Amino acid sequence: MGLTTFSTGLSGLATNSQGLNVVGNNLANLNTVGYKASDISFTDVLGQSLNTPTAQSGDPMEIGLGARVATVRQLFTQGSLQTTNNPLDVAIQGKGFLVVKNDMGQFYTRAGNLHLDADGNLVTQSGANIQGYTRNATTGLIDSNLGVTSLKVPSGLDNPVTTSQFEIAMNLDANAANATQFTTPVQVYDSLGKSHTATLTLQKEISGGATPTTKWRFDVTIPNKEVAGAAATDTSQLSLITGTTASGAPTAGALLFDSSGKLTSAWVGADPGTPPTLTNLTIPGTGVTLPAMGSGATLSPGITWKLVSDLGTPDISGFGNPSGVTASTQDGSSAGSLNNLSIQADGTISAVFSNGKTTNVAQIILAQFSNENGLLGQGSGLYAESPASGASFLGVPGQGGRGLLTSGALEASNVDLASELTKIITFQRGYQANAKIITMTDQIMQDTLNLKQ
Repeated sequence: MGLTTFSTGLSGLATNSQGLNVVGNNLANLNTVGYKASDISFTDVLGQSLNTPTAQSGDPMEIGLGARVATVRQLFTQGSLQTTNNPLDVAIQGKGFLVVKNDMGQFYTRAGNLHLDADGNLVTQSGANIQGYTRNATTGLIDSNLGVTSLKVPSGLDNPVTTSQFEIAMNLDANAANATQFTTPVQVYDSLGKSHTATLTLQKEISGGATPTTKWRFDVTIPNKEVAGAAATDTSQLSLITGTTASGAPTAGALLFDSSGKLTSAWVGADPGTPPTLTNLTIPGTGVTLPAMGSGATLSPGITWKLVSDLGTPDISGFGNPSGVTASTQDGSSAGSLNNLSIQADGTISAVFSNGKTTNVAQIILAQFSNENGLLGQGSGLYAESPASGASFLGVPGQGGRGLLTSGALEASNVDLASELTKIITFQRGYQANAKIITMTDQIMQDTLNLKQ
């Protein structure tokens, strides 16, 4: 008597217990960031064939020897997003993986709970370095040609920026009396990031004749005491246009308006024979070199006074309304300390400094695989390449189907609690049924042994 039900029942116990192990692991990681649920599948084991099927013998007769585990694979479906309000947390919406490196090599993860370590490196919770593209110090742009490297946020102060351009939107009163003056401050930064308050002084001048013209003479000055070598008690003003001490009415340049109050021309220096076409002005004038400031810093050798807006219209009007400034901007800044970091959808990491500047310092990359189910789990949410997964394809978020990043959020585990609890019941019943087969086989064997009594 040859009963195989002991081995078949035992295989059933083994497979269903493995199924419970998988479900238990899924439930244990129900709240693990970026965890992907595992799914187990079984296949039968062919034991013996009792005949060779022919036209005469009929259908084959086969007896199996139970079941075995066929595969345990992870389900890389998208998990739900959970808001954290931590700007360094990122959730991937798509098929991509974060690329990380540690002492063991390069790995991949979906867990985006990131932070900065003591050295300013962007790392995962386990301390692995996030990989990406860095900023080219020469161009100031993120450069993929520099290769993939560990990302680090620069520490210390952001460099000051010398003012090289200013723009003022204002109206100069057409009804003002001749020789009326109007002044407005202009903030400029030197090469060390120190702010200086310059003064733009304008004075109305109406030329007589058959067709009167309206000009506003101007000069841009700073206190002379801020210049190197000047006494602290000096009360005179230094012209940034002529490079000399300014005195009396402003004569360093002029703005010309037509009868409708439109700015038609502007120049620095003496009046030209023919008014030039309106364009932006450069301060100081040709051949003028400005002195150094008291701290040894310098102003820009060429500061552009932007008179024409980006829309191509003049910034200054000469209408019959009171003189006044509606907007004023300049491109300089003092040195700034790092205030905050933000991560954009395309992986760009932006540093926000106390001086108001925002600088793109790096870009996170994502990896994609031909067969993500072929990845080898390494623990701690990390995966490694395998021959089954194929080599990784690296690129920036938003390209090649890798997905986009959501800052201030994390991808939750994709474990379906209801589905896992149902599987527990199924595997439990399967285990009980196979255990019953073994006890029944034991009873049959005992009855056979009792036949001789």
